Amino acid sequence: MTSTTQRPDGAKVPPITLALGGGGARGVAHLGVIEELEKAGFTIERIVGVSSGSLAGAMYVFDSDVVTAQKRAIDFLLSEGFQRHQKILFGVSSSGDDDAPGGYFSWYGRVKDYLRGNRLFHRISTRPSLLPGIIIQDVVDQLLPEADIADAKIPFSVVAVDLLSGHSVIVEKGPVREAVRASSSLPGIWPPVEFDGMLLCDIGVFYSLPTTLARSYSPACLVAVEVSSDSKPLTRCETAIDVLMRVDDIGETLFRKHVREAADFVISPRVGVEWFDFSQSTEVINAGREAARAAIPRIIAKYE
Repeated sequence: MTSTTQRPDGAKVPPITLALGGGGARGVAHLGVIEELEKAGFTIERIVGVSSGSLAGAMYVFDSDVVTAQKRAIDFLLSEGFQRHQKILFGVSSSGDDDAPGGYFSWYGRVKDYLRGNRLFHRISTRPSLLPGIIIQDVVDQLLPEADIADAKIPFSVVAVDLLSGHSVIVEKGPVREAVRASSSLPGIWPPVEFDGMLLCDIGVFYSLPTTLARSYSPACLVAVEVSSDSKPLTRCETAIDVLMRVDDIGETLFRKHVREAADFVISPRVGVEWFDFSQSTEVINAGREAARAAIPRIIAKYE
């Protein structure tokens, strides 16, 4: 029989397994969700994370102080060092003018323009990725300890895809920094990571909510936190690259709707930022808090 946790109000609830989804900059919302679940008296018995969900989960499971994890995330993402990485790699400026050349979101357009350029075929035929992995390496080095996943205070699983075998994988031991870097490396954009004889990268481009893999642990209560947004209508889709990227986006959205059913509850913070906009991390964490507070009464009611 699964042990239960008694809340301050006397209600008994089962321990929770969290499936933390991917979504780039939206992933810091996970830290707000975890904070509210803790305040409500829930015990988190395992975290299964993919992409940015693996990063947020790893920050928490080695420290168990979610408020400290939030502060470290915000301080780093708004730091001069992180901004310098973006400026070097993407020509990002801190002007705040998103539409101006060199504005905050210009790097995303620059990547798309690069894909359309005549250098594409040389780049993709000679290198493992379009961009170097230095920025992701620095993120994990700054935010995560040099530790083995198996030594986490809370059992933790990192989800990725092995390019060699063609299978999804769950990483439960080995260097946490490398595992999270692998899970966060967008295929083709960031280089894949060699890990224990595998070649791993982000599976979140089509499996951004790891509910079915989290269900394999037979949790008493599986709560999924969904931070990816659904596909938005477009007015045009003109180039081959536009079509390929659009199909990936649609496929991820459709598959995510299917895997939601594997969770007992789904918490979906209303994060209105693009996946590459790290400038509003405080607001994104607040969105996680609000979504968790709204969901908690439903979770309690089911087990009363």
